[in-house]
Amino acid sequence: MSQQWSWRPSVVAGLVFAVTACSSPSEVPGADGQSGKNAAVRLIPEAPGARCPQGGTALQTGLDDNGDGSLSDDEVEQTSYVCSGSGTQTGGMSLVKLMPEAAGARCASGGTAVLSGRDTNADGLQGDSEVTHTQYLCNGEHEKKGNAYLMKMLSEAAGSNCPQGGTAVLGGIDVNVNGQLESTEVTTTQYVCTGSTGASGTEALVKLDAAPANANCGQGGTAVKSGFDANGDGTLGTSEVTNTTFVCNALTETTDPNRGEALVRLDSEPAGASCAYGGTAVKTGFDSNADGKLSDSEVTTTQLVCSAANFFRTKWANNQPGSYDSGEITNLWVPVSRRVWIYKTSDTSRIKLTVSDNFRVGINYNTGNGWYSVRMNGGSINCDARQYNANASGWGQNYHLPFANVCLTDQLPKGLYEFDVWSMANGGTSYIGHGMSGSALLLAEELDGSRPYAFSKAGGPNITAVPSYSKVNGREVTFLKQSASTLLKVTLADTLRTGLNQNGGWGTVMVRLDGVNTSCYTGKYDAQGTGGDLHNPFVMTCVLPNVSAAQHTLDVTLSANSSGQAYLGWERSNPLLLVEELPNTGITYSNMGFASGEISGVWAGVGARQIVHYVSAPGKTVKVTYSDTFRAVAGCNGRMGQFQLYVDYQPTGCINSQYVWNAGAVQDHHHPTNQTCIIPNLTPGPHTFSIWSTTLHGDGSSCGSNYFGWNRGQNLLLVEELP
Repeated sequence: MSQQWSWRPSVVAGLVFAVTACSSPSEVPGADGQSGKNAAVRLIPEAPGARCPQGGTALQTGLDDNGDGSLSDDEVEQTSYVCSGSGTQTGGMSLVKLMPEAAGARCASGGTAVLSGRDTNADGLQGDSEVTHTQYLCNGEHEKKGNAYLMKMLSEAAGSNCPQGGTAVLGGIDVNVNGQLESTEVTTTQYVCTGSTGASGTEALVKLDAAPANANCGQGGTAVKSGFDANGDGTLGTSEVTNTTFVCNALTETTDPNRGEALVRLDSEPAGASCAYGGTAVKTGFDSNADGKLSDSEVTTTQLVCSAANFFRTKWANNQPGSYDSGEITNLWVPVSRRVWIYKTSDTSRIKLTVSDNFRVGINYNTGNGWYSVRMNGGSINCDARQYNANASGWGQNYHLPFANVCLTDQLPKGLYEFDVWSMANGGTSYIGHGMSGSALLLAEELDGSRPYAFSKAGGPNITAVPSYSKVNGREVTFLKQSASTLLKVTLADTLRTGLNQNGGWGTVMVRLDGVNTSCYTGKYDAQGTGGDLHNPFVMTCVLPNVSAAQHTLDVTLSANSSGQAYLGWERSNPLLLVEELPNTGITYSNMGFASGEISGVWAGVGARQIVHYVSAPGKTVKVTYSDTFRAVAGCNGRMGQFQLYVDYQPTGCINSQYVWNAGAVQDHHHPTNQTCIIPNLTPGPHTFSIWSTTLHGDGSSCGSNYFGWNRGQNLLLVEELP
């Protein structure tokens, strides 16, 4: 017979519905075995319908008339149903236990009583009052009894049996009747090997616990517990157990005199038609050739324990692609179509939030400004950035600019968290998502300490008019680097204005290492035909190689190169300086510092912004970070320039743009840009990642030229494989 166990919890309005029985508490008499025939049972899925409104499982029983070890359709004598609950009933997990049935009125030759019900008092035992369904499986006349068949599970180290380690499942007969499976009693050993569980699935786990002599098993036995590894730690925790079945010692049948010893084999079940997300095939049969192994030809039953789709991702999660533009936003807080859920697996970890978007404030309005905010579970987490545009001539303006932000939460209890984007305008209207073709990104990643990191969220506003570098307050991190061979990834998220009331004012922000200047710096330049005052949120990402394994201090400096006032941190909830130590595996990067020169016309590659990354395994998802400076359509007014990530010389749709207009003059704005892209399901082997650019406007015309890398220490292109 073939049984498939696939637990798929229904999540509606935050409730997980229990499994309850369709029928009222009852006893269903079983048929006695006749002429040496054995009773058999099979479980098959029951589709939603009249019997079970929300679906469930049909439990079919009967006699194995043809002796083939399985229950065929014409042998089914009784069918009962275990239905998925409606959510209106209360109680704990579903429990099933098997009890010996003495020879008598129900079973002339004895047999097994299958008792089921919900653990309403949550004590892990199935009390008599909790039994809602009883069914009897009766033995044939020739059934033989023997000593208990025992199982135990041992950790299996990585090696020839399991390349990534796993579990050895040992079985055998308790010959000396001491209740323990001795090494000399082991007759079968099967391996359940650790595999890779993707972000889209949750692994089904099974564990065996000793069952003491109690109401569940009068003479003790084994509790077979199963459920899903919700927190991704590779073990089945008490709170993750969804089903428990008891195999009691007094019920164990060891050998069929005609077919040999009964054996069990566990095989890995790949993802496919039988188990969409993979699982384990539990195969049983008789050792007819007495070699101590269950060969394929000896298998008579196969039960599939299937992993189920994970409703919420762990480790990392991103919003669904195809996010739409916000439309015009007024002076009321409104949600924008960027939302992500992540299941946090540790009480001590933090969530890193990365935003790639496009933001405009104050259309046709001088001194227009607006907020871009990421919230958690509907409340503020101080992941806010404010943008402001003004000019000395009072001209109306319309600046759609690439927007980025990176935030880090506090340590939070493990569990499910929702993050989404909200915005509000303050002077004119705001707009989010222009020129991105739906590729706006909200990415949540759990920093669990497996990669060392340190951060600072301290530091208020800083103002300077000096063209030399000045250290700013806060924004300082002391970090103990573990290995000389690893990389330092540095992220600075802040807000910058340069050249107050200048036309062509510029300044620079730099991250220093141990008081020494580095290539981790970015400039900002604004020329709009009159004096300007533009506060723009920005993110700069850098990679620093060849840093020794020691304690290091990183801090931030600011310069006003054009002697117009530079301002760092205006209306910033939490500036972030984050340092992460990355292994030099699964990562490819280029951090050269080259200016592109002027680029115009149709889509074309940008020089010195191309790398080849070797994808390590099938189905990998990579995160691509591109951090640079970008100016669009110089010498034009009211035109748009774009850039886009290409993979293997094909567009990915991960795109951003700059559109700049005011009522008086042509535009020239070199701004920091930090674009993050998620590229899923790449095949193993080499792939080329590159940045392309165009000055084509929406009507097909072209104006001016784009420019990348002005006053930039690193044109970073970084590819990281996600877990």
